[in-house]
Amino acid sequence: MKQGLFLLLILLIANACTNKEQYTVSGRIEGAKDKMLYLERMDLNQTVIIDSVKIKNGDFEFKQDRLTEPTFLMLKLSPKNYITLLADTTETIVINADAKNLETSYQLRNSIGSVYIQMFNKRIRKLNKELNTLVAKYQATDNSEMKKELEKEYDQKLQEHKAFVGEFIMENPRSFAGYYALFQNLDDNSAVLNVFDKKDQVYFSTLATSLNLYFPESERASHLYNYVLGAKAQQQHQKFAEELIASKAAESGYVDIEAPNIQGDTIKLSSLQGKTIIVNFWASWDEKSVAANRHLKKMYNKHKNKGLEVYSVSLDKSKVLWESTIKKEGYTWVDVSDLKYTNSFPARLYNIQQLPSNYIISPKGEIIGKNLFGNRLTDKLNEIL
Repeated sequence: MKQGLFLLLILLIANACTNKEQYTVSGRIEGAKDKMLYLERMDLNQTVIIDSVKIKNGDFEFKQDRLTEPTFLMLKLSPKNYITLLADTTETIVINADAKNLETSYQLRNSIGSVYIQMFNKRIRKLNKELNTLVAKYQATDNSEMKKELEKEYDQKLQEHKAFVGEFIMENPRSFAGYYALFQNLDDNSAVLNVFDKKDQVYFSTLATSLNLYFPESERASHLYNYVLGAKAQQQHQKFAEELIASKAAESGYVDIEAPNIQGDTIKLSSLQGKTIIVNFWASWDEKSVAANRHLKKMYNKHKNKGLEVYSVSLDKSKVLWESTIKKEGYTWVDVSDLKYTNSFPARLYNIQQLPSNYIISPKGEIIGKNLFGNRLTDKLNEIL
């Protein structure tokens, strides 16, 4: 009798020790009978399936070895139907959800990191919905005052979300949920926060320093730390390049530019060399630019067969607004943008102080005109072409 109780006690202790060396993801998914459910680990450069189960009556359970650091996991029914989790050490995460849409239906317990991820996903869905509504209104109106108000509201909503992320990071500097929030994208695949923006960079730097201190062995923490260092080094390099190019421009006038078009292809200004080129700086949010481009479009259609090319550089920050304006106005010339708004690198190279602005470059690569619009542009083009 005593020996049996002793063995039972040993088994209970061993079981308790085993449980402490595992984390668990379990729960119930309604409407998932006979479907395969996958538990995947989201590494830095790939997603790895670590377990799977066929759901019989809706209930499921995964048990895996203890985590050495907070780890992103994915609970997946299909490539577009999944939940993102942020698990830690030996958590016992409990999830209840509907198979029709895991992301919008799930409830969870016992994982604060996963709660934060759910919160950020809800916020980005709401933000995308609001911004898409504003874009639709923007595209549907020709009222310039209304457009300005919509642009202002669009920017305000973005800034509010950035402030929320920043406040979270400052209050939770050890949470990998902040890392997740830093790299969230909008529906048009543009990043909400930009490591090259001075205000945003504070959030990247704060979290990178903290995670690197508390999780020195973490690949993800090292990635963020090096990512921020790389951005700062690139900014220093750009500053040096600007000074160098500016001095060169003072001598010869012509400075090359390269930036992506709406398809993502990088186009160099020098690829048009040998033609008469109008380097046109504009923005979809600037009504004067759009108005000036309508006259430019007439000039381009008139003279393009005589060797005239237009290389437009947009100082936009929203790819959606930039692309929609190009399509609506029917621009068929080269149009590029690094989507850095007034921090546009090509605009800094040419010291653009106002919009619209333009330069006319001869086939020999010499600047032969600057900020010519309307009749002055017409006369100049008639003269040289």
